[in-house]
Amino acid sequence: MAITKTMMVFAILLVLISGSFAGCASEAYAKTCASCGFDKDGKVDQSCSKGYQTSGTACVSTSYPIMAGKYATGQCPQVDECAAELSSCNAQMSTGDDKADCAEGSKASCYAAADVCTRSAAVKCGEIENQTCGGSSAAFVLLFAGLGFVHLKNRK
Repeated sequence: MAITKTMMVFAILLVLISGSFAGCASEAYAKTCASCGFDKDGKVDQSCSKGYQTSGTACVSTSYPIMAGKYATGQCPQVDECAAELSSCNAQMSTGDDKADCAEGSKASCYAAADVCTRSAAVKCGEIENQTCGGSSAAFVLLFAGLGFVHLKNRK
């Protein structure tokens, strides 16, 4: 239970530090956990999960249309960096049991960080004015420092 509370604190800090932004990845992951079925080994139904992934991608495109357009023409590689960071975080935080990961909550922080990264990418790609003055970078460092601490603490 302490992990979930810790992750919630970091997620709240991310939102406070980064300001308001689209939470497309976080929302898609939450809907996957809440709505998709799991098999006996705890693996999420892939068809259902892909549907929410697709809706998350559509949400990003709708929320940041300038960035999406520039990305489509190869002018915004920051989006790929966010996807790589999300993939890396998921690999580190995954237990191999999707149902347990949903219940435990640590992977949700990966998606919150992806939302912050996406907003930062949008700023760099000319979508919106940066009013956080580098706060999202600080939030990202804070998030991963906290995640590392919690992850190491739980391995003992």
